[in-house]
Amino acid sequence: MKKVVLKKESEVENKETFINKGIKFLKEVKIEAKKITWPQRKQVLMTSLMVIIFSLFIGAYLGILDVVYNFIISFLVR
Repeated sequence: MKKVVLKKESEVENKETFINKGIKFLKEVKIEAKKITWPQRKQVLMTSLMVIIFSLFIGAYLGILDVVYNFIISFLVR
């Protein structure tokens, strides 16, 4: 024999409002997504190139510091 579980009206209403809130949220996200202005291709390429060059410069600088400090520490330990 199966048990029949009856839900309270408030539980059903909460579920419906939860679903309605979710649908409303997704509609608002769609509206806001239409307002986004994307940068031009040239601007994206230039800023990406700047980030790559800056990263290489910082990497080289830290690499040089590492070699210098390694030399100094190995000289002092001897």
